[in-house]
Amino acid sequence: MSLFQALPHELMRMPTDAAVRFRHRLNDTGLFTDEALARLIDEQPRDRLDVLTMRKNPPGGERWTAGEANGLSGAEILEAVRTGALWVSCRRAMEMHPRYKPVFDQAIADYSREVGVKVLSASASVLISGPQMGIFFHADAADTMLWHLRGSKTMMIYPSTEAYIPDTAMEAILLKENLSDAPYREEMDAAAETVVFHAGDAAAWPLHAPHRVLNGDSLNVSISVEYTTPQCVLTNGVLFTNGWLRRRLKAPVWSRPPATLHPVYSAASKGLRVVEKFRKTVEKSHPRKFDVDLSYPDNIRWREGQAPAALRMAAE
Repeated sequence: MSLFQALPHELMRMPTDAAVRFRHRLNDTGLFTDEALARLIDEQPRDRLDVLTMRKNPPGGERWTAGEANGLSGAEILEAVRTGALWVSCRRAMEMHPRYKPVFDQAIADYSREVGVKVLSASASVLISGPQMGIFFHADAADTMLWHLRGSKTMMIYPSTEAYIPDTAMEAILLKENLSDAPYREEMDAAAETVVFHAGDAAAWPLHAPHRVLNGDSLNVSISVEYTTPQCVLTNGVLFTNGWLRRRLKAPVWSRPPATLHPVYSAASKGLRVVEKFRKTVEKSHPRKFDVDLSYPDNIRWREGQAPAALRMAAE
């Protein structure tokens, strides 16, 4: 039996110009109950467990702050997320953990078969986030889906056009000059598509379409899926090479080279990526500025002098 329920016809012609919504059966696996999530957090290597905070109902362009949850059990961390101002990501958990990997492999195989898309690679993180937490305006390098499991959240998805995600911004992401940042202006919201997720909902959206998320008033659990297709590899190869020529050689470049040159640019990107491995980038761990502590407001104990001004003002 497929883990998806009657994928809509729009997915058969991905990419589309808008988000495509569908349903999944992943909650039937029993892998996302409180007990299962606490065990997953316990087993997750701490260098692959992101612990973050932000203001509740954060504005679209505001970034998060990273912390640590040392000495706490998975059940304690889950409770801290449920009752505090926290957002936890078990990075790549779906392909790392033996209980989750077969389910993820089946889900990707089902999706690939039913949509008719060739998936070259895929990874997925389990996101556990508290009430009114959010994810800032950003764009992902790969094709992306969200499979929602518990709670409710609202995603705003913006057009994947030059006005909302300039090629230069996408080049910076691919060249690891930043993690996934894109320039945000509040007036962009007028063009955003709003997608509300409840348990069992899922959605896919166009490659590089910027998006941001706001949670409802309860614990949220989702799976964030990134996958590559031949078209994704080609598009990213073109942007990577164009960005490399623009930055490293200061060469005059097309805003986007002609389609006839796309295979050449994509092939060139493979060698250039090897060269870039030796260059220092900003793709590093965020500095840890707080510790999770259930005895403190929002379950956050700030390290001395580390509380961001926006969060201090919100607390006051």
